[in-house]
Amino acid sequence: MTHFKINQKDIFFILKEQLGYGSLCSLKRYRSLTEETLDLMVTEAIRFAKKAVAPLNEIGEEQGIRYEKGQVLCPPEFAEVFRTYGQDGWTAAARDPEYGGQGFPHMMRIVVNDFMYGACQSFNMAPSLTHGAAHLIESFGTGELKKAFVPRMYNGTFSGTMCLTEPDAGSNLAATQTVAYPEGDGYKIKGSKIFISWGDHDIADNIVHLVLARIDGAPEGVGGISLFVVPKYRLDDHGGVGPFNDVVCTGIEDKLGLHASPTAALSFGAKDGCVGYLCGEPNRGLAHMFQMMNSARINTGVSGMTLASTAYQNALEYTRQRVQGKDPAKRKDGYVLIIHHPDVRRMLLWMKASVDGMRSMIYTAAFWADLAAEGQDEQSRQHYQALTDFMTPIVKAYCSDAGFRVCETAMQCLGGYGYCRDYPIEQYLRDAKIMSLYEGTNGIQAIDLMGRKMRINDGAMFAAFAKEMENFIDAHRDHDHLGGHVRDLENAFARVREMADEMRRRSKDDPLQWASYTYPALLCFGDLVMVWRLLDMACIAWDRAQKKGRKNDFFRGKVAQATFFADMVLPHTIQRAGTCTRQGREIVELADTAF
Repeated sequence: MTHFKINQKDIFFILKEQLGYGSLCSLKRYRSLTEETLDLMVTEAIRFAKKAVAPLNEIGEEQGIRYEKGQVLCPPEFAEVFRTYGQDGWTAAARDPEYGGQGFPHMMRIVVNDFMYGACQSFNMAPSLTHGAAHLIESFGTGELKKAFVPRMYNGTFSGTMCLTEPDAGSNLAATQTVAYPEGDGYKIKGSKIFISWGDHDIADNIVHLVLARIDGAPEGVGGISLFVVPKYRLDDHGGVGPFNDVVCTGIEDKLGLHASPTAALSFGAKDGCVGYLCGEPNRGLAHMFQMMNSARINTGVSGMTLASTAYQNALEYTRQRVQGKDPAKRKDGYVLIIHHPDVRRMLLWMKASVDGMRSMIYTAAFWADLAAEGQDEQSRQHYQALTDFMTPIVKAYCSDAGFRVCETAMQCLGGYGYCRDYPIEQYLRDAKIMSLYEGTNGIQAIDLMGRKMRINDGAMFAAFAKEMENFIDAHRDHDHLGGHVRDLENAFARVREMADEMRRRSKDDPLQWASYTYPALLCFGDLVMVWRLLDMACIAWDRAQKKGRKNDFFRGKVAQATFFADMVLPHTIQRAGTCTRQGREIVELADTAF
């Protein structure tokens, strides 16, 4: 049986009962679709993930990848699935049909990635990156570039990457040293990039790199960076794969996890033979690249959540089969299944709530992104765009860290077996760790949230978030069963709001003290969103239970996970908010030599 496990009922409860995702079909762009079509896509994506993608997880872990004579070799099964993945429409599910897309709502790309990342994180990075790179070309490239590359990237013939990081320019992209020299209709590219996911491999006919470089003579800093399309192989006169383009893989990283995902170091133009093509406006490369970077950050949160999801489901299955110890209340003679032990149940309920809350958080943000792009009026689009922008660093940072902790807790449920490779959870744990590190570390996400996202447009993003939170609280404050927990959320939000106001002042008056506490501040917002989304599901489930009977275990589970999580988390949220505005200055005043 496949390692990948998912509760399809949980998926549809969020999509249909909580979000009403069928309403997207009323938007002009999606009027040819129906909710039944969206439902079918979800079930087919789960089927494909289990049947085609999930087997790659074990294959990739056992065989890994090989670096030989400047080439990266992958298990042959990866190439077959990559091509099928594109041909079946999963890579371009949410893109326009003009270049081979399926025309589904943008949020469906996130839903599909939920299943595909859970089935095999290492593999799904390849089509996900390819989608992002192709969409960049589709958004900013010339007609010639779009025609030459985008359809073949969407259909699984070519793959794509994003090339930002350099040895001396990691998160500080202003220090980018790769140079583009104008020559004819293109540019000669010279430089090197590191930590390039799927930067070299043999699963596609060509690799299309989206490279940040500085045109010779351009200004220093981020204002002088441009974006270039740099294929591994140039195209011939007929559009086919032509000569090698002097893009050399100089090595791959030996990593804790993601053993089947090559992380490459690339050299561009070492022999003066690398040609790139400008994508978008000169000196606007970083602004263009943010489209792909923000998408990658959301998908990092998706990865953390979905690895947590399948880890929880595997742990749950184990606890229903493993017999160990006696019942502490002596309800049954002899040894019992470990799911009957209260401490194991505590871990299971926390994981259940964490996974459901993260999935709702992510799907909701994706739903808002569609409303931001396709909403009926400008005011509505601006509101949902503000929400989407505000949620991006929270989704990335909170879900990547919480996902890792769920994997760790799932391992704890299995005891010593969880630490062994007999079960997949130890691989999930290793694979999940990178999520807090790449696409901008979680500390960087916190600085973005508590800095730019709080200040831009006079705080419009936070105001949009606060409006949504207040609307939910106002609607459910007096709920017959859950009103007390909603009021607890209201109190916690008020405290976090006070903290955010104080930190906004400190960001100008005392930036070092402000920067010392941006990460715990982000966690406060993540906690609020989790409790909000869980209580929202609980209110829906409670109403359904009244109609169908209180003994409906599925609905009872939704209510129980929300009340448990709120009671366990909100007191810590309030206390953490207090620590973010403490007066102690140990962090900023302690001498370097005292550490």
